[in-house]
Amino acid sequence: MWTWVSGDNTLDNNGIYGTKGTAAAANKPGNRDRQSAWMDASGNFWVFGGSDYQTDYYNDLWKFNPTTKQWTWISGSTTQDIQGAYGTQGTGSTANYPGARNGQSGWVDASGIIWIFGGYGYDRNGNLGRLNDLWKFNPANLQWTWVSGSRNNGSSGTYGTKGTANAANIPGARRFQAAWVDAAGNFWIFGGYGYDVNGNQGSLNDLWKYNPTTNQWTWISGDNTRNSTSTYGTRGTAAAANKPAGRDSHSGLIDAAGNFWVFGGWDYNNNMFNDLWKFNPTTLQWTWMSGDNTQNNNGVYGTKGTGATTNKPGARYGQSAGTDQSGDIWIFGGQGEDANGNNGVLNDIFLYTPSTNKWTWVADDNTRNNNGIYGTKGTGATTNKPGGRAYQSAWTDASDNLWVFAGLNQNTDDFNDLWKYNSLIPLALQEITFQGTSHSDENVLSWQTTGEMNTNRFDVERSIDGTNFSTIGNVPASGSGNNSYTYTDDRLPQANNFFYRLHMVDVDGNYSYSKVIVLSGSSGNSIAKCSVFPNPTRNSVTLEVDSPALLNTPVRLFDSNGRLIGEWLLTQPRQYLDLTHVQKGICFLQLANGKTLKILKE
Repeated sequence: MWTWVSGDNTLDNNGIYGTKGTAAAANKPGNRDRQSAWMDASGNFWVFGGSDYQTDYYNDLWKFNPTTKQWTWISGSTTQDIQGAYGTQGTGSTANYPGARNGQSGWVDASGIIWIFGGYGYDRNGNLGRLNDLWKFNPANLQWTWVSGSRNNGSSGTYGTKGTANAANIPGARRFQAAWVDAAGNFWIFGGYGYDVNGNQGSLNDLWKYNPTTNQWTWISGDNTRNSTSTYGTRGTAAAANKPAGRDSHSGLIDAAGNFWVFGGWDYNNNMFNDLWKFNPTTLQWTWMSGDNTQNNNGVYGTKGTGATTNKPGARYGQSAGTDQSGDIWIFGGQGEDANGNNGVLNDIFLYTPSTNKWTWVADDNTRNNNGIYGTKGTGATTNKPGGRAYQSAWTDASDNLWVFAGLNQNTDDFNDLWKYNSLIPLALQEITFQGTSHSDENVLSWQTTGEMNTNRFDVERSIDGTNFSTIGNVPASGSGNNSYTYTDDRLPQANNFFYRLHMVDVDGNYSYSKVIVLSGSSGNSIAKCSVFPNPTRNSVTLEVDSPALLNTPVRLFDSNGRLIGEWLLTQPRQYLDLTHVQKGICFLQLANGKTLKILKE
């Protein structure tokens, strides 16, 4: 289900910046598209730049905390169309900042340093054009550093020798390239619309690697001239001659094995692709994996939730893409062809499973230009959905939830809404509730499922440190419908706390995990004492717990119909919970150990 988390449910809204560096519930970025976004190691989401419905460009940097649901304006200007202040190359300064732009690439490295490359925006002289400058931002000292590339727009590429790094090498100025980061911290870009080795503009298919340690670029693959066509070869077979065509506004991602994937995009003739490619950085070979070797094809959706080799997303550009913990590839939205061959903005979710070479239409519409259904902010519902859009930002969190921010609709108006889609992993059931109770010498686990479909079994996993889990038992699944299950763990080792989760497996081998619950250990197997006050209440309660094991675990609020209406992270033994958004009546507060407290909201 989708949850409207933040921002507005109307179009073309201005931002509320607040105080730089200070989070606030009222803060929000303004409407925009073509921004860059990523997630840091702490689970915070970052957004940089973009342009709005009036074609004004931004260089503001924002951070969103998914626990507090608050935005913080970190850096950049509250006004638009700002030219860059480069300073001295390689030297950070609080006076430095990139010019306003859109279509750039962005990422965060293992040290928490933020990087920005290229895009279309303002150079040091305030001239608007394509850029190839590389920047880094240090959140600790709030300093931007111009690292490489030109301070002026319109630079051609210096390719050097393919496969050989050189200090003189630099990709040509461009925007809408695909980008990813490998396990060694190297930054990769593919394609985009920009300047080739001869200074000619067009669709590019060059693949580059940047090493932040040596500060050198390497031209790895593809052509150094514009508007190259594809060499598809045989589907599923790698070959040295294979290569994707020049394109921009495509998606790029990296899988767990270190392979790079590219999907879709469009070329200089306004032709759209739906081909899926894989690049092996060891063999330096491309493989055409799926989709068509012709352009402008409509989508084949099949049955929602069912994978098939005949299914495929329609040709599109400006979509979002990523991978989940199962290694599947997901695609959301973009501008392209729907099931009927009509072109418009899309809001569909597709999943590609490499092991079966099947696409699955997971959610939302198979037609173009659909409006959003927002529901209540902060409350998920199966009827909710974002409106069709392109050039939005998207990322996945550690729980494989999909987050989508902003983008533009069919009328080129812009959103500033933030959405969360619960779990991209294709579950064999729609919903699960997992809880447990502690007794003197055993822990009893119970769970209820909604919408089982081809579910095979539940593996019960236990941990004493919350990190390393092992299977302690299996429960066969009913396989369909709504069901209840129990499992008793009566072989308890000596431990202060026990952590439990369910490994849920379907008949096709796909799997996912439940939430983790915590039960007290052998030092006193009883549910931790907890209370809320005042109760009844009008606007808020204070939750008080006496178990340290519950700290840094989720607290969820459900209405009398069992719908999730609030969620917090418990960070202190006595924590304030704001209930001003909750309607009057009875609601239930559930802790991670299964304890439930009834609250009367007046």
